[in-house]
Amino acid sequence: MLQQNLFTIMVPLFHLSNMNRNRVENALILIGISLAIASATYLLDGWFFPSHSFMSQTDATFVEGIFLIFVGFLVLIGSGGITRNSQKAAMLASAAKAISHKDVIGPSEIFRKDAWKPKGYVRFGLVLMGAGAFLLVIYFLSVYIF
Repeated sequence: MLQQNLFTIMVPLFHLSNMNRNRVENALILIGISLAIASATYLLDGWFFPSHSFMSQTDATFVEGIFLIFVGFLVLIGSGGITRNSQKAAMLASAAKAISHKDVIGPSEIFRKDAWKPKGYVRFGLVLMGAGAFLLVIYFLSVYIF
C-alpha cells in the first residue's frame, strides 16, 4: 500500500491505473536493459578499439548500433511458423492424400494453418533494437556534439 501511494504521489499527472502502470514499468525495464547493454558495449569498444587501431571507437559504435538494430529486427519477427515439423506434416499429408482416395487434409491446409504463427522473441528483439538505437545516439553525440 505504501509503495502504491508513493508511486501515485510521484506521478500524479498521469493517473495511471494498475494496467497502465504495468506497461510503464515493463517499458522502463526494457529501456533500462537496453541502456545498460549500450553502455557496456560502448565501454568495451574503448577497450577493444584503442586509438591506434584500424577502426576508431566511434566508428565501431556506429557499426554495432546498425548491426544490433538489424539483428534485433530479425529476432523480433522470428522465423515464422513453417518449421521442420510443419514440412514433415505436409509431406505426410501429401502422401496420405495420394494413397487414400478419401478427403483428407492436404499440405496446403497445413501450411496455411502454420504460416502466420510468428515465433520471434519480442522482448529480446526490442532490447537489441533499443541498444542499437542508444549506440547510434551515442555515436551522433560523440561525433557532432563533442
